[in-house]
Amino acid sequence: MEHENRNVTFLEKVYDNAAMGEEAINMLSEKVEDEKMMNELKWQTEQYTTFSHDAHMALTELGAEPKNPSTVSKLGLWSGIQLNTLMSKSNDKLAEIMIQGSTMGIIDMARVLREYEDVPEAYLEIARRLIDFLEESVDRMKNFLG
Repeated sequence: MEHENRNVTFLEKVYDNAAMGEEAINMLSEKVEDEKMMNELKWQTEQYTTFSHDAHMALTELGAEPKNPSTVSKLGLWSGIQLNTLMSKSNDKLAEIMIQGSTMGIIDMARVLREYEDVPEAYLEIARRLIDFLEESVDRMKNFLG
């Protein structure tokens, strides 16, 4: 039973990471004025949606439902984005925000992988693919830096 709880907790953490990434892009998209940046964010949203779906499906197989990110988390995210784009909504600034967010996601997922290395390989693979995507996102966002 405890092992199953660890699996659920692990998958919830993966789901939360992907859901917060998607939420951040939704909030940031309101600030985007450049078509290339908008297309990049749309692509990233699709990737986040895939990861949250994969984690959701795995949770469903375990008889669990993912919890959506808390209102407090969303409010903190929203206020951070508002503050960081107050002076500038340039591609450079938006890319910086996305790089910082993706880097935080990489750090979070790396810690989760280390802490939950005993969960089934199929679950670990979702988290590893999420990290790979986040690293790719950082590289792609570097193209928008000043």
